[in-house]
Amino acid sequence: MTHKLFRFSKSLPIVLLVALLGLSSCATSTKQTILPEYETAGFQSLRLDARVLNISEEWVMPMEPPYIEHTLSPNLSSMLVDWATRVLVPVGGSGEVVLNITQASVKMTALPRSERLVDLFSDKQEFMVRADIKAKLLWIQPVGGKQVIIDLSATASNTVKETATPNERDLIIREVMINTIDLIDEQAASEIKANKDLNRS
Repeated sequence: MTHKLFRFSKSLPIVLLVALLGLSSCATSTKQTILPEYETAGFQSLRLDARVLNISEEWVMPMEPPYIEHTLSPNLSSMLVDWATRVLVPVGGSGEVVLNITQASVKMTALPRSERLVDLFSDKQEFMVRADIKAKLLWIQPVGGKQVIIDLSATASNTVKETATPNERDLIIREVMINTIDLIDEQAASEIKANKDLNRS
């Protein structure tokens, strides 16, 4: 009996260690957040007096910091193209609408660090994420010799805390990109609806 108790007492520290490690791993596990899907179904279509929609991408990704759009999937340019094909709907018998994308950038830049002692113990913002879109919407209608040029531009930004996980950082980047597309949609809808020649809704 004494021998069995001795064996149990020797194994007890090992059992406790395994249990503590299990609790520690559960406490430190990071909950993964699924990135929001980019869906265009929620946008309202704009019926345009044109026969065809053409999209021209003049923006060339810099492929170097602070630009990060070349590392993203989908990138901001492809999101804008998806938006345009969903929203800008040609329904006329003649004419052309051209969306010329001149900028669709996403940048992540480091924020200046504070040297104050009190800030050393706070969760500071480490990066600024900024998305910029610039585009021109050109409408050419040969019937009646009509032409309209609409300048579209939008900027959205947010900051990333220094304690943010890679998943949290990716979530902020995606939200900034979606916010930029939403701003472009609002501007395009306002400009197009105000033009009675172009708008066929």
